Amino acid sequence: MDLKKINSLTKYPSILTYHKLGEKGRLTDGLSEERGFLNEADSVYVYEKVDGENARIIFFQNENKEVDYLIGSREELLYAKGDRIGNPYGNIAEFLKPVAERLLGLIFSQNDWALTVVYQESYGGKTKAAKHYTESKTQGSRVFDIFSLAKEELERLLALPQEKIAEWRDHGNQPFYSENDKLAFVQAAELPYAPLLSEEAAANFPTTLEDTFAFLQAFEQTMVGIDAEGKSEGVIARTADRRLIRKIRFEDYERTFRK
Repeated sequence: MDLKKINSLTKYPSILTYHKLGEKGRLTDGLSEERGFLNEADSVYVYEKVDGENARIIFFQNENKEVDYLIGSREELLYAKGDRIGNPYGNIAEFLKPVAERLLGLIFSQNDWALTVVYQESYGGKTKAAKHYTESKTQGSRVFDIFSLAKEELERLLALPQEKIAEWRDHGNQPFYSENDKLAFVQAAELPYAPLLSEEAAANFPTTLEDTFAFLQAFEQTMVGIDAEGKSEGVIARTADRRLIRKIRFEDYERTFRK
């Protein structure tokens, strides 16, 4: 299996800020891509945005039909089952290896997927915002997204040039689980996940800088503290089908309103 292609195929896409970024990191009045949630038919799900390191566990079936796995950060692969790759960055691989090993017998037991990617935020430990979650430098992780591919689709994608795979990813084609399917997965696997803070009617979701900042302040304290309960980084707001997803961070609004 071409690891460079697998790495590209499974990288997590960037999430836009809800309001556009302007000069000196301050937000503008305009919404990113001129799109808000007001015209969406369904609810807006609001999750805590955990401040740590983006991580992923990539499960796949190897040539012997055995379940194999890779562990990666946002940009690169850090570990392959059996120590075929070893990179100590952020202690991510060392922390997630027991999780991956525990899931080996479960991951494809109820379906015929050829690949499943579990995205998590690795936080606490030695990450820059650890003080908001832990006094003892304890590391934790929270699942926030999952997607799976069938054998035929995986083979089709891996046959493409790497730049076409990146194009497929950047155009939002990774088939992320629905809210219900994601919840069913994490509960069956007994995995901690980013908490759902609120479900809002799309028509009532704030659009101005002031109203959005006021909305955000209701979620100021983290809900995922390990042995400390500090400040949240912000929230991720998204539709159920992930058609529209935006990040809303305290630092952006605080910088914008700072005199």
